[in-house]
Amino acid sequence: MTSPLPAPAEPSLPLARTGLTATDAERIATAVDAELAASTRETYACGWRQWERWCSGRGIQPLPAPPEGVAAFLAERAEAGVHFSTLDCYCSGIAHRHRQEGLSDPTADFLVRRVRRGLRRILGVAPIRQAHPLTVAELGQIVASIDTDDAKDVRDRAILLLGYASAMRPGEISALNVEDLQHLPTGILITIRRSKTDPDAQGQLVGVARGDNRLTDPIRALDAWLKVRPSGPGALFTRVLYRRHPTSERIGPRAISRTVQERANAAGFDGVPVSGHSLRAGHATTAAVNGAPIDRIAAQTRHRDLGTLLNHYIRPAEAMATTTSRDLGL
Repeated sequence: MTSPLPAPAEPSLPLARTGLTATDAERIATAVDAELAASTRETYACGWRQWERWCSGRGIQPLPAPPEGVAAFLAERAEAGVHFSTLDCYCSGIAHRHRQEGLSDPTADFLVRRVRRGLRRILGVAPIRQAHPLTVAELGQIVASIDTDDAKDVRDRAILLLGYASAMRPGEISALNVEDLQHLPTGILITIRRSKTDPDAQGQLVGVARGDNRLTDPIRALDAWLKVRPSGPGALFTRVLYRRHPTSERIGPRAISRTVQERANAAGFDGVPVSGHSLRAGHATTAAVNGAPIDRIAAQTRHRDLGTLLNHYIRPAEAMATTTSRDLGL
């Protein structure tokens, strides 16, 4: 039976000698626990569970992990079809658990590093499946299929259009509060209080302009939702009971992604890999196709790594726009 990855150990404090109280120690432990995002802790826990399960079947002690055992584990998982990025997650979980216990990191061993380099060449590192970047026409098709008969419809239209226009991640959309919006004559300014590229919560600003098309205008859709949503501060996008009764309960990132998928499927995109990330990907790709320079796109998407922006969004769009296959007369 596998055990979950424990929370970071509380600092060992000689309270009597330092003059600190148990409350002080608890506060310190809380701060240490906040060192990692919840998603990172879950990634580490998943990697450790996979390693523990493999060791159980082989009769190997998982902690401390023998480097040759880690190498064998990675090679076997690769042969079973596991993607290289997943193998990296496994290594992160194993390394983190060892650091927690004050043990040396087995994934830093020379043999393990050689095996990882070899598997990287064998497997490649391309994403398994990328989210389909929605075009404006496709987004319009999805939005047009949504009635505005009830509060859930109004909310979902606002999620789709604001998410697309802002290029925010599902988690960022979910975390928005009403007070994070600054309404201007030309659109809105959105304060993103914390994000993947801003873990220290310095805050980031993105703008969303009014649209020219009534159907796809994100500001019009947002205003319609704000008229339906219960008044007052708090979560911007909330649960709707029985489709007609908005609550003040925030919906999570998975609910945002599920909304995008379900609305796309209902509009006839069930064979297309649409996910919550399709809004952000669609924004970046469409902006590139329409000639927006990379620095403006990066400012909107808040990518720190321009290589990711280029390789995942801009170059695929440019490849279709500049292909010479059109000149072959096929």
